[in-house]
Amino acid sequence: MNSLKTILYMGSLHGFFTFYAPFQLATWSAPLFDWGIVRYLAIPLWMLGASIILRCCMDIVRRGGGTPAHTDPPKQLISTGLYHQVRNPIYFGALLALVGHIIWSGSGWVIVYFLCYAIAFHILIVVFEEPILRTKFGAVYEEYLNQVPRWLPHWK
Repeated sequence: MNSLKTILYMGSLHGFFTFYAPFQLATWSAPLFDWGIVRYLAIPLWMLGASIILRCCMDIVRRGGGTPAHTDPPKQLISTGLYHQVRNPIYFGALLALVGHIIWSGSGWVIVYFLCYAIAFHILIVVFEEPILRTKFGAVYEEYLNQVPRWLPHWK
């Protein structure tokens, strides 16, 4: 059941906000820049971003016993896999995909969208998610906060 809820939630949320909306925004005006053939670097960024999102969703269902939805969060703290590299890998994957949209479209609207998206994620994490996780997981989560960066992955 968690798998189905995750597919519906993430499919609608990231399907719309991470993939569909930026494509639509790109059509609102002429591109600010055109990188020619370099724009095809967007494809691996989209694939990497989507792969990160999918992998993390599977980890949340399998290891965490919940879903990525704020209304049905994981029951266990996940600190392995991509969550060992960065605390918010789903958001990181979404931002990578949006960088792909910027490279592909050259759209100023997509750049503004990316900035708003990143600010919204940061506020959501700091104001909502982290306080809930601190309360739910206590000292274990505090230790996790000290070891794993919020945004930029560390590779060991």
